[in-house]
Amino acid sequence: MNQIDMSAVKQQLREFTQSYRRPLRGKFAVLAPLREEIIELSQKGAASGEIASVLAQYQITVSKDTVARFLREETRKERSGRAKKSGSEAQASGNPSAATRPMMMPRGLTAPA
Repeated sequence: MNQIDMSAVKQQLREFTQSYRRPLRGKFAVLAPLREEIIELSQKGAASGEIASVLAQYQITVSKDTVARFLREETRKERSGRAKKSGSEAQASGNPSAATRPMMMPRGLTAPA
């Protein structure tokens, strides 16, 4: 019977785990490599329908709703990354008030003491 060299298996599995990237699925798999260009078009004022039409010229068929969802998801990721970064930078600088925003109150109301 063959003995399994567990240390070799463990090493190979570790290498596989470090290089593993989950395959992109669905329509976002097509859009992900074009992320920067799609975001730039959106920032320049192109509507999601216009972006879908431009992509169709290059045989990339997605709906305007898919483009809108992709942009919404990407901007959400970007914002959450920025918020984490700016909060950690403020804490690192020793200025805790920079990491928190003052509570906004409607006119005529005061913040509880």
